[in-house]
Amino acid sequence: MFTIKAVSQATGVSIETLRAWERRYRVVVPARDPNGRRSYAPEDVIRLRKLHEATERGHAISKLARFSDEELAAVLAAPGKDGPPQLASRSFANQMVVAAENYRPEDCEQALSMALALLPLGDVVRNVLTPVLLDIGERWHSGTFNVAQERIVTGTVRRQVGAVLDTYNRITSSSPIVFATLTEERHELGILMAALIAASRGARCHYLGPDVPAADIAIYARRVAAAVVVLSVPLRASLALANAGVAELAQSLPRPIGLWIGGSAVPQLELGPFLERITVLADFDAFERALDTLAIPKR
Repeated sequence: MFTIKAVSQATGVSIETLRAWERRYRVVVPARDPNGRRSYAPEDVIRLRKLHEATERGHAISKLARFSDEELAAVLAAPGKDGPPQLASRSFANQMVVAAENYRPEDCEQALSMALALLPLGDVVRNVLTPVLLDIGERWHSGTFNVAQERIVTGTVRRQVGAVLDTYNRITSSSPIVFATLTEERHELGILMAALIAASRGARCHYLGPDVPAADIAIYARRVAAAVVVLSVPLRASLALANAGVAELAQSLPRPIGLWIGGSAVPQLELGPFLERITVLADFDAFERALDTLAIPKR
């Protein structure tokens, strides 16, 4: 459930307009606590976003308010109607950065929570988390963000994505996919986002996290009968260790278990002897194509 302030930020509709639409047209009927404060369900927010987009196209709210969700969707899908740019993802991303700027972890948590509730998980990864993490990283390297501000965002991502993975794992019966980074590689957010994409596709995600010895990853993958081990190698600082870890996994994992590797440092790895054994992932699109080759039950 979301506050009226959060709904206004997510939909682009001002608080005053939201109140007017509810009072005059009952476009949604939010719950209220004993003090009269509004509380909106996710489906209310989705409907309000659609209403806002339709009014931006020139349709009158007095007419739209009577439309069912199906009729409203038909209005937005009408040919020849070019809607405004899709700003929802950008709005959530901006809210997270602003929250870090102002040392407001609760606002960062709320922005990501709404994005996860209202957007497809693939959109959250590509259009919310990726630009946010790039922005935060650039600000940290330039000195305009300190460590505490960076941790507001990265801590939020770890907590909320972890919670989503736990929820999705309860409702899937597919063979596990194991996600990790190798020894001394502590940058985990790329592999965490990959796990989120896999979960959205119905995969059971066993997230081991960063800085895991190759021998431990191999033991774990064998014990849980994993379909695939996915590694992220995002930096060049530990190339020697990364090469050793990849070699160990390529040689020790049983053949039925796939070994997929992605990350910005992959082109610097010495993969030649193991290319037949390894699937190299250039980006998240390549990762999704690789997921298509697995027999993952559809939800």
